[in-house]
Amino acid sequence: MQEKDIWTITVGTTIGTSRSAIEFAEQHKGVWATVGYHPEHFTSDYHDEAEGDAGTYSIEEILKLATSSEKVVAIGETGLDFYRIDETRNVEEGKAQQEKAFREHITLAKELDLPVVIHCREALTKLAEVVQDEKEKGWDVRGVVHCYTGTWEEAQPLLDLGLYLSFTGVITFPPRKADDPEKHVHRVIERMPLDRMLVETDAPWLTPVPFRGKQNEPAYVEYVAAHIAKLRGMPLEEIEKITTKNSLQLFSL
Repeated sequence: MQEKDIWTITVGTTIGTSRSAIEFAEQHKGVWATVGYHPEHFTSDYHDEAEGDAGTYSIEEILKLATSSEKVVAIGETGLDFYRIDETRNVEEGKAQQEKAFREHITLAKELDLPVVIHCREALTKLAEVVQDEKEKGWDVRGVVHCYTGTWEEAQPLLDLGLYLSFTGVITFPPRKADDPEKHVHRVIERMPLDRMLVETDAPWLTPVPFRGKQNEPAYVEYVAAHIAKLRGMPLEEIEKITTKNSLQLFSL
């Protein structure tokens, strides 16, 4: 990353990883952190060994972490993950539990005047409803839907609400022949406002072509930007400048 002059925000997904994100950010120039609790941990026994123990959710603990360092620039990863609700659990109760925690993260972000990093899987319509509801309560949610893979139809309400969309190496994967081209994420990239676009890797997952199948790393973000430049018919340097500017603005860097 340093060799390529790439900056990064390392993302907390539990109390433990949020704490580690801060510690890492404080050790390196050009690195910042977020603090939050991933929605899948409320409703699924799925466990990523690299993530460590999910621990116990506590919005009070997230508040303490958020105010412990100037390197914390956002609340999250938070959001909705209706894909990760185990069959042994009540689906509606699981969805309600995720939503409750998501709204608590949003409230905390409002109190601290920070953006939110939003995870959303199989719940984009509900996500727009929650953000719209918060808007009607008097606060425009500032934030980014990370690793966006939805359709243009699903993206439009989120963009109308002022959210940013961020793209990963998934966009470099060749479309499946059975997929409807109109519903592919490429249509979103081609049509959305450039001033609301971010790039990321979600490392160590979702490694872009030409390294697909290997461990991902933040420096590979250049391949995501290059694919966006190709889809938009623009120079790579311009996409780099625009997405960097957008990150600086959203995260107040």
